[in-house]
Amino acid sequence: MKKIAYSGIEGAFAHVVARKLFPDDIHVPHPGFREVYEAVLKGECDAAVLPVENSYAGPVKETAEIIAEGKLRIDSEYTLPIVQNLLGVRGSRIGDIKKVISHIKALEQCDGYIKEHGYEVIESVNTAMAAREVTRMQNLSVAAIASLEVAAIYGLKVLDEHINERDDNKTRFVVVSRIDESTFTDNR
Repeated sequence: MKKIAYSGIEGAFAHVVARKLFPDDIHVPHPGFREVYEAVLKGECDAAVLPVENSYAGPVKETAEIIAEGKLRIDSEYTLPIVQNLLGVRGSRIGDIKKVISHIKALEQCDGYIKEHGYEVIESVNTAMAAREVTRMQNLSVAAIASLEVAAIYGLKVLDEHINERDDNKTRFVVVSRIDESTFTDNR
């Protein structure tokens, strides 16, 4: 069984992709992209799933910088349709919500919806962590913006579906692994 690194916690979009591509392997969460990179580079994980670009919000700068270092190879890519939803705690209603928590890219993807409802925004490391935080808070006036998968994982109520601005919202992910240096020859 392989160990597949991803950034975030259970339910993060990278985790969703890791489960789709490697359903029978071990999925290993890490707090950030740099930690994911290091886990593969050090051999703690066999491969990693990293986001590289969102069709709405653009390139993921930190991932691009990591890949540009050239110490990992890109093995494959996968494009995940992204649908953002408004998720609250059980008992909350859409009219109760005053604040939304999510990753900055998810907040950008739902900017029109957020402005239309006058929500205060709070940034989170990723959408799954935002959902977990809303569950922990148990505050009827705070919601997360995240996937339906996350709602099921953290026991949240779906208050509104498909709140992102565009229907063609997709994130491109790459699977990276270590470069086998034994395949290089010394040309000196």
